[in-house]
Amino acid sequence: MKAVSKTAYYCCGVRMQDAESARPLIGDKYAKELLGEEGLSYWQEFKQFTRPNASNTVRHHLIDKFTQKELNDHPDATVILIGAGLDSRAFRFNTGRWVEFDEPAMISYKNNLLPVTQCNNTLERIAVDFEKEKLADKLRAYTNRPFIIFIIEGVLMYLSNEQKQELLSALTSLFPKHVLFCDLMNRKFFEKFSSEIHKKLVEHGTTFTDLADEPAQLFLDFGYNKKAAISIPQTTIDLKLLHVPWLIRKLVFGKLMAGYSFYHFTYGQ
Repeated sequence: MKAVSKTAYYCCGVRMQDAESARPLIGDKYAKELLGEEGLSYWQEFKQFTRPNASNTVRHHLIDKFTQKELNDHPDATVILIGAGLDSRAFRFNTGRWVEFDEPAMISYKNNLLPVTQCNNTLERIAVDFEKEKLADKLRAYTNRPFIIFIIEGVLMYLSNEQKQELLSALTSLFPKHVLFCDLMNRKFFEKFSSEIHKKLVEHGTTFTDLADEPAQLFLDFGYNKKAAISIPQTTIDLKLLHVPWLIRKLVFGKLMAGYSFYHFTYGQ
């Protein structure tokens, strides 16, 4: 499995930790099963990162919340996860038609631990070698679906500018109307708050790439409408997953709080 794919172990470990906590925010009962022995070993090196872990939990929660809102209005919507990793939403939600794209090794690993046949919703897992194959070629099979929701979680910070542009070009050319949920981190937030956990990720062979000062601008340039941008660190504090005194928030964090946010975009709507 590629190094960047293994970061899914980290995200899944965070959800497992949440599920085992006294007051779960997500309550992902599948997370521990999806981790497996290799994933549990990987997670041991990341569980001490209290603040990033809390933010990761909140990121997932926000995407859950907004996805559920869309599915309430469009229960037959197709939800497409790009770089799905060890996501379990298809099993946790009670409606929707789900499609997961990821590297062949990740798809194989996931199928062994949590087979598609155990899912109550319609679920497809599509293997794609992102270095050798065009994602657009795989996505064409879904262009006739009436309502599309894309989820791109914990992925964009690993992509180069060229890769991000290629991705958005594919989505906007193939799907004239869609909803997109993602998380975006800007350069200042990374430099101020993410160096410690990033160092650990680098030790495992992956790195953040081409972080911009205004990462949402690329989406606007492609014609997306920004419906919502919610600070993940601020929400983490609001939900009391972290305690940061007000004065420190004002003097140390300030506007940097918006530097890592959940985004709700629409295209053609």
